[in-house]
Amino acid sequence: MIYYIAYFFLKISSKIFSPLTVFGREGLPQGEGFVIASNHVSNLDPFILGLASRRRLSYVTKDTLFRNKVLRFFLYRVDAFPIKRGESDFRAMRETLRRLKKGRAVVLFPEGTRQKGDVARKVQEGIGFIAAKSAAAVVPAYIEGSQRVLAPGTKTLRRSPVTVIFGQPLRFTEGESYTEIASQVMERIFSLAPTETQTETQEVQSFPVNR
Repeated sequence: MIYYIAYFFLKISSKIFSPLTVFGREGLPQGEGFVIASNHVSNLDPFILGLASRRRLSYVTKDTLFRNKVLRFFLYRVDAFPIKRGESDFRAMRETLRRLKKGRAVVLFPEGTRQKGDVARKVQEGIGFIAAKSAAAVVPAYIEGSQRVLAPGTKTLRRSPVTVIFGQPLRFTEGESYTEIASQVMERIFSLAPTETQTETQEVQSFPVNR
């Protein structure tokens, strides 16, 4: 119930602050679990993806947000679950695989955290681990404009249009390199971006998963 109440209010807020244009939604898998892998430039991004996909999504969320009791109560009820950043969190990986097996759609941000400006894109290998182990489709998504609605480090919303572009689903199999999968996913994400963004450099950061 809380999930759908939150969705309703977010939809109204989006019409006011972030008029949303969506491309490629018709290509989202039906009747199976899949991963939405997206760039990440604003705290609004998880909510933007929920509105854009029109699907009930699960969110892999940094564990520090769960330290506040009130926020933790809310996060669990909108299908978010914690992951420890900067280390291999096998509990979070298992939970992700479990939800995908149940046919859920899970949002992952392969960069791990919000990116600012023209910086190297550090890709976490966790997306490669999940894609290979689950064999679930990975849908690349690019969000344009959310950082102008809510800029990193601010709490004030400003009205600005937001665009979400979903790419064609990618599929990987067990045995493929987690690093290579992560690189391919990020390459596809940024291939959806405007030309000036496509030139940003990418760097794969090791995610310590034992094979």
